[in-house]
Amino acid sequence: MTSITAMDYVVVTFTTDSKQLATTMAAEVASEECTCCTHIEGPIRRVHRWHGRQHASEQWRVEIEATADGADALVDHLTSHHQGEVHDLLVSDNIGHLAAGAAEPR
Repeated sequence: MTSITAMDYVVVTFTTDSKQLATTMAAEVASEECTCCTHIEGPIRRVHRWHGRQHASEQWRVEIEATADGADALVDHLTSHHQGEVHDLLVSDNIGHLAAGAAEPR
């Protein structure tokens, strides 16, 4: 039987305009105790309005699964070390994980 279980994890998501920077940032946080895993996807296309004009650019989306207790420290690290390079920062809570049979939660 498969069920969704509530865990004390969040997903910290942001975009950046450099594939290398996305990879570097994922490696930086991989050693943090609060980080479970990181996914990088891209390039993705970002279309936005800035100063009354439409702009488009290639970006990479980084999703970091982390413990809820460590989310603030993770966001502080990202914003203090990469201010201006991190766009669209979002923290999503109440993440459910699929657990099949006797599988143990992480």
